Amino acid sequence: MDKNTFLERVVFGWIKKDFERMLTIRPIDGGDGNINFPLALCALVDIEYLGGFLLGSDCGFDKNTGEYIRKCFKRPNEYKIEILRDIFRNGLAHEYFARAGVSRDGGIPALFIDKNNRVILDAETLVNDFLESLKKFKEELSEEKYMKRMIEAEETIKQKMTEHKELIGILPQKSDISITCSSSDVGGSQTTTYDPGMNP
Repeated sequence: MDKNTFLERVVFGWIKKDFERMLTIRPIDGGDGNINFPLALCALVDIEYLGGFLLGSDCGFDKNTGEYIRKCFKRPNEYKIEILRDIFRNGLAHEYFARAGVSRDGGIPALFIDKNNRVILDAETLVNDFLESLKKFKEELSEEKYMKRMIEAEETIKQKMTEHKELIGILPQKSDISITCSSSDVGGSQTTTYDPGMNP
């Protein structure tokens, strides 16, 4: 996949549109289903992912996320990478709960402490800052680093498919997939899984 297709289809298509759609789910004060955790985790994962393209390699959360926020966010000093990693990303990914609070007020700054001295990440502010940063990401992304990271990603995909070939081979086959809800490239052009052969 060339850089322009990646930007148009993956970054400004799948990533941006998923967040815009998630943001249509408005919070209910004191209610359930406000998607605070999914918004925060998805934003942190996407920032880490795109940061690897700015570096030309997947260098882990701290370096990838630090590079992305430093180069693309308007207020990078408001984000402390160690807190984002250990308290929020790792908490949400490995324990379901963040190791602190996740709000959705949309206020600035995104990281703060409340009146009880609890660390809080505002998921709405993080997502809005991330969405606003995508244009800057497009400007910062060099062809050389894009290609290095994409080749690395394609090799990882091939390695994982080979590593799990036997398990994949025993999965049931399904041919009646709705392309509107599929998360695999088998459904057609409406899907949201990376296909190395994807062309514009």
